[in-house]
Amino acid sequence: MNEPISAAPAMEDTPTIAAIRRFLLLLEAGAPPSNAELARALDELAMAYHEAPDGSPADDDRDPPGDDDIRTRRDRLGERFPDYGYYSFMDPLAPFDQDGLVGDAIDDLDEIAHELEDVIWRFENIGPDDAHWQFKFGYGAHWGRHLRELSLYLHAKIW
Repeated sequence: MNEPISAAPAMEDTPTIAAIRRFLLLLEAGAPPSNAELARALDELAMAYHEAPDGSPADDDRDPPGDDDIRTRRDRLGERFPDYGYYSFMDPLAPFDQDGLVGDAIDDLDEIAHELEDVIWRFENIGPDDAHWQFKFGYGAHWGRHLRELSLYLHAKIW
């Protein structure tokens, strides 16, 4: 009888994808990270953005599978980080007499995780070039703002 043909080895993670996986693992596994550990992980994601290749979007119209229960991860994060909540911040481009805005640390973590999970899906199903493009585009268009505001929140909690 012939030996079964083994599947091709999974593609090796790029440094960007490895940073994303470390961050997602920190959110979900083991003891909850300290404020300082989470702040460092956010810094590592920011550095991964600066060091990631630009990539380019693939001509592929597939999308990552949707969340069946949008509250599941958010609820888990709320249980894992019970001391995190609402915080105030200011829009740095608004006039000086602006009213303050309200952020939500759990929502920030959820938004970042959701977008990074999509990047991982794109890496595994479409390829690294598309995943790197999505990572950099998403940082600039959406989740990077959550990362920066959450970083300031953690900085205030630490110091």
